[in-house]
Amino acid sequence: MIANLLELIHYHDGQIASRSLTKKLALDNPVTLYAIPAGESISHESSSLTKLIQVLEGSLQVEIVGETYCLNDSALMSIPANQRHHLYALKDTKLLQIEVP
Repeated sequence: MIANLLELIHYHDGQIASRSLTKKLALDNPVTLYAIPAGESISHESSSLTKLIQVLEGSLQVEIVGETYCLNDSALMSIPANQRHHLYALKDTKLLQIEVP
């Protein structure tokens, strides 16, 4: 069990912090926490698995196939498998990413 996701990861100036929770939760599929400072981005990535992105705090811009979405606190979005996408933190943002088949 994890009591508070927000306490498990911290912001670092000019760097994206990530922490895998896969082993801690005894799961087979990747589960990762991210702390992305405002103005930082994860560019043009994709995965063979569907991604579920939940914003825990902050504001995240997600671009998929030319469409742009803004996710704020508690928002949840799915990104289809093999779909190139771009994440950009509009404000300091912590998010949980779960990859599923």
